[in-house]
Amino acid sequence: MSEIDPPTEEAPGRRERLLREASRIFAAKGFNKSSTREIALAAGANISLIAYYFGDKQGLYREVLLRPILDVLAAVPPFEPEQPLPDWLRGFYAALLRPMLMDDSELAHLMRLLGREMVEPSPGFEELCARHIAPLHQTLIEMLAQRCGVPAQQAAADMGLQHLAHALTAIAHDYWMSMDYMEALAPGVARGPGAYQRVLERMVGYGLAMIDCERGLRQAPAAAGNKKGKEKNA
Repeated sequence: MSEIDPPTEEAPGRRERLLREASRIFAAKGFNKSSTREIALAAGANISLIAYYFGDKQGLYREVLLRPILDVLAAVPPFEPEQPLPDWLRGFYAALLRPMLMDDSELAHLMRLLGREMVEPSPGFEELCARHIAPLHQTLIEMLAQRCGVPAQQAAADMGLQHLAHALTAIAHDYWMSMDYMEALAPGVARGPGAYQRVLERMVGYGLAMIDCERGLRQAPAAAGNKKGKEKNA
């Protein structure tokens, strides 16, 4: 926290209102076209509170961008080699699908922010990837290596495992990033009673199928080689 003394008008909930309004305004206008004065006015706060809580506009934006993603990442379960794979995948997807449970407006702001970051990444997004997403990705690669019989020292360079890891995360990511599109095609598929649980259970099944597919792709060349060897020796 900044060493700036707290303003005399500080009140409970003011920080959360600043974050809520900043999320809305940054999502609508982008970082450069948003002003701290506008955000403070919308939150009913003195502009000095932004300096007190976040340091500056960049610090406020960083908090808006990082907080919802870090909440998701913090919920991802640790990998235990002896844990049944379906159980681990259920915890994994329960975390990655958490944005589906957000308030519609809150999710819309997050989707817009991430959409902007994909086009014009900010230093905050680079930090998110390097410090928080990359370690989780590496853990996922290590888990897949163990399940697919790949030596640990070869895991990071294995393109098959890299493709599999991205595919496992992408299907969950797309369910909340494309929720409006999905609902337009099939109302109820991603919103409404029971939608989250239905998606979660299917994600577990799809994840298991993709991992089984990768195992099969790796076993096929070996099986073919063994068959040729037998035919040659016959």
